[in-house]
Amino acid sequence: LLDEEIRWKLQRLREAKRAAQRKKQESLMSMPQRGPPGKPSPAEATATTDGSKSPAVKGYCRPKGTRERWQIPGGLLACPPLFVQEIKPQEAVEGHRCTFSCLFHGRPQPTVTWYNNAKPVGSIRGTAVHTTECRSTLTFPSLLPQHSGTVTCVIFNPLGTVSTSAALYVRQQMPAYKAMKRKVEKERKTEEEKMKTEEEREKE
Repeated sequence: LLDEEIRWKLQRLREAKRAAQRKKQESLMSMPQRGPPGKPSPAEATATTDGSKSPAVKGYCRPKGTRERWQIPGGLLACPPLFVQEIKPQEAVEGHRCTFSCLFHGRPQPTVTWYNNAKPVGSIRGTAVHTTECRSTLTFPSLLPQHSGTVTCVIFNPLGTVSTSAALYVRQQMPAYKAMKRKVEKERKTEEEKMKTEEEREKE
């Protein structure tokens, strides 16, 4: 009887041990898989990607994949603005023509703004701006001493803003050049008056 009681107790212990092992395995299988320490699990990585902060752009959708980019309506890929060719320093003589130009890229189409010594060129007389889809030019038809300084071009769209700057040095005209220019203008006016007088005589 004693031996049978001992065998019965040992059998109960083995069954209890097997049940505990099965329960432990089931609990491990039900837990989410995690990567090595310091590396997020796939579920955590997806949550981080989807929950990352991104600029709120109307009409744009944030892609679910980590390597995809912003898309605009129509399926086109959007990208922040960037300069393909930046503006270069210029040196010219007072009264002469001077042009700054740059090449850029961005989708949607970036907005372009030019500055001369931190002032928008729209408020500066004697300047002209021409912008196409990927090129913009700033022209000073007749340079003045106050134009000397820094010229800056800023482009931006909903995905970012970038700028490029260059120096503009305006040299003063030489006294001899000024005197020659006045002489030429005087001769031109005299010639125009002479032609006008002859035309009036012919009409009479």
